[in-house]
Amino acid sequence: MSLSAVAIVMACVISSVFILVVMVRYIPQRWREGSVLKDGIEHFSTLNRTLFAFILALSIVSAGASLNRATDEVSNEGASLVNLYWATRPLPVAARTEIREATRRYTTTVIEEEWPAMAAGGSSARAQQLYDDLRRVLQDTTGESKQEQTFARDSLVALREVGDARRARMLAVSQEVPNYLWIGLILSAILLVATSALQIQSLTWPGIVGIGGLALLVSGVLTMLSAMNHPFGGGIHVEPDALKFALSRFSVI
Repeated sequence: MSLSAVAIVMACVISSVFILVVMVRYIPQRWREGSVLKDGIEHFSTLNRTLFAFILALSIVSAGASLNRATDEVSNEGASLVNLYWATRPLPVAARTEIREATRRYTTTVIEEEWPAMAAGGSSARAQQLYDDLRRVLQDTTGESKQEQTFARDSLVALREVGDARRARMLAVSQEVPNYLWIGLILSAILLVATSALQIQSLTWPGIVGIGGLALLVSGVLTMLSAMNHPFGGGIHVEPDALKFALSRFSVI
């Protein structure tokens, strides 16, 4: 967990304790002990806890699914690059050398330039240009024999698979938990802490520790969700390991 995340969590804990102090000192005791108001608060608190749990589960599932999809697309792109490299083996030496060198440049650029750009929600124009150049080279490649022509077509198919995985990866950059779910989560979390503080009758250490622990738990879970929110830019994100593995395979093919 980063220092900024720790600071946010601690700020939430301190704020919850402050809310408890304010409620204990300034809300009349008779409001807390009144059966009608007490029953209403307990009923609302139960509904709010259920709502918070439902929205939180939905958000975590959504963020986890986005991470898994992004991981799969990166793996597919790495496998397609290896297939492309293999498919060039029977091609003429000049064409094979040019295609393989372009494939290495594209893979290296994605790892070194595009990954940091995706963390900021963007992409690399140079990586896209290298992919387009590679596609033009393959489309212009014609083998002299029937076998070379077949492998040229296989190389182009592999490159199309790389392109499909690339487009899916770029779409995954913008996938995140919708803003309306975040609004619901934050409001529900505030109400959860506030209603829990309202049910504490006196300012004692067990009450302070209890409300602080609740705030710590809720803010910690929301911080974890925030780390999962961006598949390529959050604290929990997809690494280019599949592409690095593809680069290592290039050297032995």
